[in-house]
Amino acid sequence: MTNKRYIALLRGVNVGRAKRVAMADLRKLVEELGYADVRSVLNSGNIVFSADEVDPAAAAAAIEEGLVLKLGVAARVMVIAGDDLAAVLAENSLLPLATDHARLLVFLLPDAAARD
Repeated sequence: MTNKRYIALLRGVNVGRAKRVAMADLRKLVEELGYADVRSVLNSGNIVFSADEVDPAAAAAAIEEGLVLKLGVAARVMVIAGDDLAAVLAENSLLPLATDHARLLVFLLPDAAARD
């Protein structure tokens, strides 16, 4: 059963004229990697998908490799479980001060080493 949701965040895709990726091609790539219920978020290059328990780093590496091999685009990818992203958003210390939640930002790092 594929019931856990994940979000793949692609850095620098479809910003300006560089690294253009059609969302249909990106969805197909992620589906071909074995993930289910694949959806793109606008034209952002971000993907939501379902899978059994997966290692986010391994999923990110597979998507990065597929981007290069199948779509000719090199981009960093970070995958986070939907529950983990929801926790990050809920724990944002600026949330009570925000007057427009659509403009409230969070910054995600790929791993603890990136904080240094």
